[in-house]
Amino acid sequence: MPDRLSLEGLRILAGAKELVRDVDLQLEAGEILALVGASGSGKTLSARAILGLPGPRPGVVAAQLELCVGGQVLRPYQGLTEAVAAGRPGRFWRRAAQAFRPIRGHLVGTMAQDARGALDPLWTVERQVVEALSLGDSSDTPAAVLGRAGFRQPQRVLGLYPHQLSGGMAQRACIALALARGSRFLIADEPTTGLDPTVQEAILVELQRLAGEGIGVLLITHDLRIVPRVADRVQIMDRGRTVETLPATLLSSSSSPEVRSLIDATARVAGGAL
Repeated sequence: MPDRLSLEGLRILAGAKELVRDVDLQLEAGEILALVGASGSGKTLSARAILGLPGPRPGVVAAQLELCVGGQVLRPYQGLTEAVAAGRPGRFWRRAAQAFRPIRGHLVGTMAQDARGALDPLWTVERQVVEALSLGDSSDTPAAVLGRAGFRQPQRVLGLYPHQLSGGMAQRACIALALARGSRFLIADEPTTGLDPTVQEAILVELQRLAGEGIGVLLITHDLRIVPRVADRVQIMDRGRTVETLPATLLSSSSSPEVRSLIDATARVAGGAL
């Protein structure tokens, strides 16, 4: 059975306000799925639900998440529907930390927009990679892991602290941590924001290379220009719901009003066609 991640029927509330409703998301091994939409459309919240991070406030009140990795099947939201129906969601979330433990940072790695902020500021890159390696079953050395993450001279990076890394280096360090833990899926949340074009290109190439190694990549981005080139499929969100999912190469031909609005805005910013 190939590795697969499936999220169905996701619903997230903040008090009485519905932030995400009926979102389904499928990600296969070796695939790059781009999740796009305007700010506030629910992209990051939906991705965080894979890690069980929205917690009770705002709360995931409905979801079916299934991760199939190496023949093992995990369903961390099992029992949530019953707990909510019984008016006891807090009881579910008190148990959920254990259910999500093998998922967060292990089976599913992350690349945050603020990569430096996601790293431990008091530990060198080497120490953080060594710690990550202890959680997985890899026999790689820290330098070898950094090399796999795209560092051309990994030995020079080992002794550096996060504040000494550039934005692109910090993103590669996050990739290295995911590789060290043996992550089979990677959530990349706006990984190219704030980087110069050369570094952006290098990060996108790294994501494509990881997909080539069989890692499923969920790429959250507001930049539609990169989607047809790097993604296999694209899922468009608007006001907390999915409006369309299609092959990335067909993005510009979508007739959905929400998608057309995003495409037109992107074209205006880019000074031409998408």
